[in-house]
Amino acid sequence: MVKSVQNQIENKIVQSYKGQVFFADDFTAYGTADNIRQVLFRLEKKQSIERIAQGIYVKPIEDHLLGKLYPSIEDIAQKIAKRDKIKIAPTGVMAQYLLGLTTQIPLKAVYLTDGSPRKIAIGTRTIYFKRTVPKTFLIKNKLLFLLVQALRAKEKKEITPSFLNLLLPAVKQVDQNARKTQLKHAPRWIQEIINQLYSSTVYVE
Repeated sequence: MVKSVQNQIENKIVQSYKGQVFFADDFTAYGTADNIRQVLFRLEKKQSIERIAQGIYVKPIEDHLLGKLYPSIEDIAQKIAKRDKIKIAPTGVMAQYLLGLTTQIPLKAVYLTDGSPRKIAIGTRTIYFKRTVPKTFLIKNKLLFLLVQALRAKEKKEITPSFLNLLLPAVKQVDQNARKTQLKHAPRWIQEIINQLYSSTVYVE
């Protein structure tokens, strides 16, 4: 029985693309939870997959120069959200990183969610799902949402002309209809900043 389970799971992994993330739950059609756990443990020993967190595995990419490459924290977080059928959206430093405002990959990636709050350790990094109110997701345009969250993560004294000039290119790329219909769900002071940036070529205090 275990051999049959192993063959089915191994075949699925072999046929998958490198870099794909798997959950133990992905294989429930093939056997019991105990059998699946045993098979995944064996495949991990064979280095067919790597366990990156409790119940989360990846088929790593081998690069002759860089060694093993793994999915980004953003990719993993989105996979978890898809599995759990929840909404998530990056906030804080993670939003700033995705906007290119910082090149340092956050060790703590915080996401707002309409699901249960939780913490997921991925090696030396951690994904936090922080429960928020439904209104948060009324800003559906991803770029606009990142801009709002990047501003919210800053203290007022940190929102300098130089910082706003860094935001300017991203603000210019926001869909105009999204700005007009969705920005109203952001705090008033953020609305004012984004609207001012949208109509400017450079931000001057």
